[in-house]
Amino acid sequence: MKSSTLLAILVLQALLVSAAVAKGPAGPTTKKQCWCGECTSWSGVWTCDDLLTKCAATCKNCVPVSTDKGATKYRCRDFLPENCGCKIH
Repeated sequence: MKSSTLLAILVLQALLVSAAVAKGPAGPTTKKQCWCGECTSWSGVWTCDDLLTKCAATCKNCVPVSTDKGATKYRCRDFLPENCGCKIH
């Protein structure tokens, strides 16, 4: 009985944390520009799928991606603001 109660509490806590992350910080924030052409959503959190020759200076999570032609491009994996308007990939 104790393990099922503990499991229920952990699941509820995980839901609360993921909802808080998806909502973003409370209070006034500076609005990010929506610079993405194609994006993907995972549990309500949007990230950009665009391949770039270089990530923007404001990108905090720049990931190198190898292309079919052997070149290296980059993808910014920062979370996008709500209602970004990018094309769902």
